[in-house]
Amino acid sequence: MGKTSAEKIFSRKTGADVKAGDVIMAQVDAAMSNDASGPLTIEIFHKMKASHVPYPERIAFILDHYVPCPDSKVAKLQQSVFDFSEQYGIPVCRGGEGIAHQVFDERGYVQPGRLIVGGDSHSTTYGYLNCLGIGIGSSDMAMVFQSGELWFKVPETIRIDFTGRPAQMVGGKEAALWLIRQLGANGGNYKAIEFGGAGLAHLTMDDRKTICNMMAECCAKCAIMPFDQAAEQYCRERGLCTDGAVFPDDDAHYCQRLTVDLSQVGHIVACPHGVANGVELSELAGRPVDMVMLGTCTNGRLEDFRNVHRLLKQVPGQFQVETLVVPASRAVYLAMTEEGITAQLLSRGAAILPPGCGPCCGSSPGVPRDGFTVLSTANRNFLGRMGNTAANIYLGSPVVAAAAALTGKFTDPKELISCDSI
Repeated sequence: MGKTSAEKIFSRKTGADVKAGDVIMAQVDAAMSNDASGPLTIEIFHKMKASHVPYPERIAFILDHYVPCPDSKVAKLQQSVFDFSEQYGIPVCRGGEGIAHQVFDERGYVQPGRLIVGGDSHSTTYGYLNCLGIGIGSSDMAMVFQSGELWFKVPETIRIDFTGRPAQMVGGKEAALWLIRQLGANGGNYKAIEFGGAGLAHLTMDDRKTICNMMAECCAKCAIMPFDQAAEQYCRERGLCTDGAVFPDDDAHYCQRLTVDLSQVGHIVACPHGVANGVELSELAGRPVDMVMLGTCTNGRLEDFRNVHRLLKQVPGQFQVETLVVPASRAVYLAMTEEGITAQLLSRGAAILPPGCGPCCGSSPGVPRDGFTVLSTANRNFLGRMGNTAANIYLGSPVVAAAAALTGKFTDPKELISCDSI
């Protein structure tokens, strides 16, 4: 029987012929750690009495959760990262460079065919470029630091094929929320999710990043996009090696198969307090919104803000509610500024925060007030996720969130463009 993409990558990294269900030791190509998981990883590394990091060039520390540093306790934890990195020659991306998943990608660690681990559950993001991105705990990361390898149970694979062409203003976020609603909060538990189908030609590389990022919300072990023409061109433009690209065999075994007709996917919003609680935007139309958050590692890329900018250029008026903007990285922020997007957002009344995870997980400023209804472009809306258990978080796409910011209520963005009174 043939192999899935995940089985092929694990076979390569193990040097053996492996299949779903096998427990293996595999070489790790790249590892990401941040200021939330990194300090505990370092503590465990020392408790293991480890004294050697054989592959420091494969590791990156990226400070993103506490930016700017909020207090002396966190400052001490961050200092432990700098001390460890200096001792073992591991690069550190300082606070303000951006959210780990975006910066790790920008620095070229994500390449086709690689096995990548990250000290954050949304490391599934990396699968957008035909590799395996797996979130791991601090004890496992300490093993990677110490040896360059880690044990895995090779996951079964769910195959998802996209067909059709999405409607105007519908993209990766809607596809992800549709899938999570379909699979359920635990539907991908310890599974690899492999994507394919002709519909992928209509999803951009940033759409693919969003989809893979969100697969953590159905508990997927990893997610992997195909190495198609779009991925090849993307690698060529960035000077990335493509030798490791993998392709599933025609007779590969999948534990489940789904087909998603993108032409039938509309604007979807996830209701509190679970990402699988997706409903059609029309079901919420007119309900008041108190706060909007645009950005994060899920939808804080330049393409996302360009889509918002296009909408704003067609619809006049100030934002009606508190609107936070979180670029995914400094590079994204600079590009937004060069293209006039930053000025547009500021002139409408937005508050632009430093690139980082802060308001998404409630670790830095941006906490909503009691009773607030928040519409966010982030990936999680669990109770208390933004730092206040008395707030209600909804998840949607950037253009849906921007429409809510303009009107102060759940609004279909297409209605704003076609409305004669605006």
